Amino acid sequence: MTIAKIEVWNFRPLMRDGPYAMSHVTQDSAYGRLYKVTLDDGTQGFGEVVFPPSLPQGEQMGKIAEERAFLALLIAQPQDALLDLAEDLRERGKGWGGVAFGLETAWHDLTARQKACPLCDLLGGALTPAVPDYFSISERTPERIRERVALAGAKRTVFQVKLGVGALKEDVEHLTTLLAALSANQIVLADANGGWSVDRACETMAQLTDPRIVWEEPCALYDDNVDVMKRTQVPVMVDQSVSSAEVAFRAIEEGLAQSICIKPAFLGGLTVARKVRDAAAAAGMKMRIDGPWCGDIATAAIVHLAIGAPPDLLISCCDLREPLALTPCLDGIETLPDTRIAPKSGPGLGFVPSDLGSPEHTYS
Repeated sequence: MTIAKIEVWNFRPLMRDGPYAMSHVTQDSAYGRLYKVTLDDGTQGFGEVVFPPSLPQGEQMGKIAEERAFLALLIAQPQDALLDLAEDLRERGKGWGGVAFGLETAWHDLTARQKACPLCDLLGGALTPAVPDYFSISERTPERIRERVALAGAKRTVFQVKLGVGALKEDVEHLTTLLAALSANQIVLADANGGWSVDRACETMAQLTDPRIVWEEPCALYDDNVDVMKRTQVPVMVDQSVSSAEVAFRAIEEGLAQSICIKPAFLGGLTVARKVRDAAAAAGMKMRIDGPWCGDIATAAIVHLAIGAPPDLLISCCDLREPLALTPCLDGIETLPDTRIAPKSGPGLGFVPSDLGSPEHTYS
């Protein structure tokens, strides 16, 4: 089959409850692109480009400007040209991973629809029908933190709190407030988003020794996080410091981190992310599978990857649409009463996006 048409939509949903604060950036919206690829037999597949929140707007616009050239070259090419282009873009370096992810997702969606199977089957199959959905909190006062916990509900097993935005005293207060509102069986991902120095990380972690805490990404660089682990002997999850597949495999091989966060949109696509997931599973390393805030298409793709992780090693996934005002919301995944999330049951991504409106560009 060859590619007959590619339609593209701009995608910029706002944060529903105002700016979302992290140590390295404050988001007032998510930003990406939506692709619909139509083959000459009429089969359609969907992908979503997910730009890193910290990528400067000028660089985002530069990649969109180049989009017109590389998408036009795909017309009349075999559908596997989507994978070839994704690999070429990955080699360009950081910032292109989100574009490669969008192209690869479209290929996986197309191929799974042709085979009349769920997308997860192309990623090694499903080991569980649904996965835990963690609930992220970036609020900066004890009152708002307690409100968010109440909103999440008592059945939620994993919470994440954003740290590293203010002073050490504030981080301790926010984390203490959250811990006090949770039960003994709930987990807290204490996420500094790489905002601490090694000394600041060690000082903060020494003040709170609650076993429910998983310290997530204290420092921006992987080697600094290794230093923190060696100095404190406290388990740490590495996240965006795992900036490439090479660093991810190094982290798995060294086995110093307690767990690893796998973000397909940052690693450059589902193909690479699957290899990292399977390597972590073979090593018995716990993992979380998610990404930056995004829409239905990217969220569904990531959940398809997550259900293929061993349930005893998967800490959680995430409904990455949660803080966004999506209009329309395409219902890309299912949220179960016990707060777990699952893909839709149809072929490919499991749903057919509709009501996207007129595309910004059409290549045919």
